[in-house]
Amino acid sequence: MWRDDTIDMYSRWLGLKQGMTVVDVGCGLGYLGWTYWKFFGKGGRYFGFDRSFSLLNEADSLSAQWSREGIASFQQGDAYELPYPDNFADWTMCQTLLMHLEFPEKALAEMVRVTRPGGLIMCNEPDNLSASTMVADFSENNVTDHDILRHHRVMMTWVRGRKKLGYGDYSIAVKIPMMMHDLGLINIDSRCNDTCNFVQPPYESPVEKYRIEMARKLIEDEDDPEDEKRRREEFKQFFLAGGGSLSSYYRHRKRADQLSEEYKEMHRENLEKGTWFRSWGASSFFCIKARKKASAWSVRAGKG
Repeated sequence: MWRDDTIDMYSRWLGLKQGMTVVDVGCGLGYLGWTYWKFFGKGGRYFGFDRSFSLLNEADSLSAQWSREGIASFQQGDAYELPYPDNFADWTMCQTLLMHLEFPEKALAEMVRVTRPGGLIMCNEPDNLSASTMVADFSENNVTDHDILRHHRVMMTWVRGRKKLGYGDYSIAVKIPMMMHDLGLINIDSRCNDTCNFVQPPYESPVEKYRIEMARKLIEDEDDPEDEKRRREEFKQFFLAGGGSLSSYYRHRKRADQLSEEYKEMHRENLEKGTWFRSWGASSFFCIKARKKASAWSVRAGKG
């Protein structure tokens, strides 16, 4: 999701130091922990927090491979009620968390609460609406302008309905800086991931080889009928809640299914010949940082 040289640059931009106390909200498998560990983990403490017991158990097992010279621990709970005291962490962070929450401001406020005065808050979140509707896709696909415009309109309606029904904001990243401002944070800044997505013959890089593997898997694997039915019903629910009509949904569904079958056949043939290519631009994934205001006492004491 982030290139190694980008992480090196961000560590300086974020001002990371060894021995920091870090809270990772919605940590999943602890990805941010091991990604940044070399910049803070010597003598540091990492607290991964998530609602999923299964992810936390696996994260705890995996952490033995990367959490040397420091401490990594994991805890289950609710992002709206973090189990840490006020002013606890030097750095509180999340990735792809706020986009799924009905009340992202509430979770962000909790992140601010547990961060010490002068401490760092980092949110890595996507703007998936822009990514899905505005980024050009150059490939062998023969998509008409009408199909592209229809897709844009459908996705905007779907995103609006998803948010309305409390499933989170797919374009949350561009709104986080103002959310941070409203919570009284300072030194707010943002960077966009510099990763550009493409795959083309002769598929030399590890990333391209991985994408080829995933493309083959997507083409060959049969969808579970119950899962497919559930996904379609959810999509329709969000689309209608966003203001779309039932007739426009079924027109979209018919055309989308037709294009999907055409794509699969085209991709299968070109993968076999080794001529498959695709370039779909940047990821529209943001890293947003801010600082919690130092208290008057901290500034006087030289700790702010």
